[in-house]
Amino acid sequence: MEWRMPTNRRKVLAIALVLVFAASHDAQAQDVQRVDVREAGLVGHFYAASGASGRTGVLMLGGSEGGYPDEAAARDLARAGYPVLALAYFRDRGGDPPELEQKQLRKVPLEYIFKALDWLEARPEVRADRIALMGESRGAELALMIGSLRPDVAGVIAYSPQELRWGAVGGGDAAWTLHGTPLPYAEGVYNRATPMSQFTDILDGPADVHNAAAIEVEHVHGPVLLISSRADALSPSARMANDIEARLRANGFSYRVENVQYENASHLLMGFGPAPNPEDYTRR
Repeated sequence: MEWRMPTNRRKVLAIALVLVFAASHDAQAQDVQRVDVREAGLVGHFYAASGASGRTGVLMLGGSEGGYPDEAAARDLARAGYPVLALAYFRDRGGDPPELEQKQLRKVPLEYIFKALDWLEARPEVRADRIALMGESRGAELALMIGSLRPDVAGVIAYSPQELRWGAVGGGDAAWTLHGTPLPYAEGVYNRATPMSQFTDILDGPADVHNAAAIEVEHVHGPVLLISSRADALSPSARMANDIEARLRANGFSYRVENVQYENASHLLMGFGPAPNPEDYTRR
C-alpha cells in the first residue's frame, strides 16, 4: 500500500489511528489527566480523559532513545478517548528517569512489560480485553514480541518495525530476557560507509541466524498495523515490514494486517503525532 506523506506532521498518526480503529472515541474529550506511575517497580505516565471508563487502552513503548515515550502523542491518544500507559523501560542518555533500575537497552526483562500490561488491564478507565501495543523502532520490536507472547494483547501498532530481535545497544549482548534467559538475537557489524549493511547482512545472510532471532509475529492474537518509510536511513524498516506481512500471511494469520509505507519520511515518521485509532487494530 502506497501513501504520500502528509505535509502536516500531526496527520501521520491521525491516518494510522483511523486505519487501526474504525470505531473512534470522542475526539473532543475533556481534560486529560496524567498520573505518574511508580508501582511494583513500574515507571511510566498514565494518561486518560476525565470520566473515561472501559475504553480501549494503549501501552506505548519508545525506542532506543530510552526514557518516556512522547508525551504529546500520549496526550493526543488520551484526548481521542484512548487511555495510555507511556512506559519507560530503560533510562535515556541523561539518566532519566533515575528511579528506573534498567539503565540500558541490554537484557531488558520482558516480565517488566508483562507487569505493565497487568497494571493497565486493572485500570477502570480501560477495558481489559481491548489493549493495543504501540511502539516505534526498537519499541516496535518489543511490541511485536510482547504481542506474540501475550494472548491478551488485542492488537499491535508498529512504527518502523523490526522483524528480528536485535542485540543490545552497544552490542555484545542480548537486548531482551525471558525468565532470566537472554533471548536469541542477531547482530550485524556497523560500517560507516554502508550503515544499512549491519541489517542487510543479517537479513540476506544464513537462514539459521535469521530464524533464531525472528519474532514469531504469527502468534499475535489481534490485528497488526505496520507503518514505515521507504526512505528510512536508519534501518530497512519498509523491507522488514514486508517480511513481517509475508510471514503473517504465510502462516494463515486470521486477523487484519495493514502495511502502510511512505516514500519520503524519516525513521521516526516525523514523530508519533496523533496516533492511529486504536479501535481498528484490536480484535473485536
